Amino acid sequence: MMRRALPLLFVLLIPACQTTPEEYFRAGDEMEEATRNVRKARTFEAFIASPTYRNSRDYWRGGSIEQYNPSNSRVEFLLDEQRGRLYINDVIAMDFPICSGRYGGHETPRGTFRITEKKREHRSSLYGSFVNAAGDSVEGGVRSTDTRPEGTRFEGTLMPYWMRFNGAIGMHTGKVEREGASHGCVRVPEEACSILFEKLAVGSRVIVR
Repeated sequence: MMRRALPLLFVLLIPACQTTPEEYFRAGDEMEEATRNVRKARTFEAFIASPTYRNSRDYWRGGSIEQYNPSNSRVEFLLDEQRGRLYINDVIAMDFPICSGRYGGHETPRGTFRITEKKREHRSSLYGSFVNAAGDSVEGGVRSTDTRPEGTRFEGTLMPYWMRFNGAIGMHTGKVEREGASHGCVRVPEEACSILFEKLAVGSRVIVR
């Protein structure tokens, strides 16, 4: 009859002469695997109840994420929490970190919208860099209306998995800081944004709270 492996903490307390290196590492591997299984089985309620939820970069995925129903999928962005939630068939399928517009005139407007455009590769027509003939950036963080240095052209910032939902504002892959920092768009980590691009369609609802 096999004995159940002792928790790693207890293994560390056993004198070295009673535990072989192989047993020690095997117990550690089993403990790590057990922890992973617990995390995968963690409920959504437990996930959002965590004290670190607001600042976390963690994702949560439920079983409904395996479903494919763009006609009944929507996304909600919670600006105060800087989190996003994908719903499929009215069930939360994914919870993920976001980065919305920064304070001082670039806030992401709240309301209910619809996706009006989807482009896997998109460049901003408003913000980007001035680049030389070789394509090297000469000056970054500029507007298309700024005065260009001689011999340069404007190149818009790349916005992969672009989904427009409110005029010039959309969601796309980008740097996700744990506070508002964009010009109004909602930045989403690439892993989550690629799933949104697959699960949402033109016409899907976007709710910004």
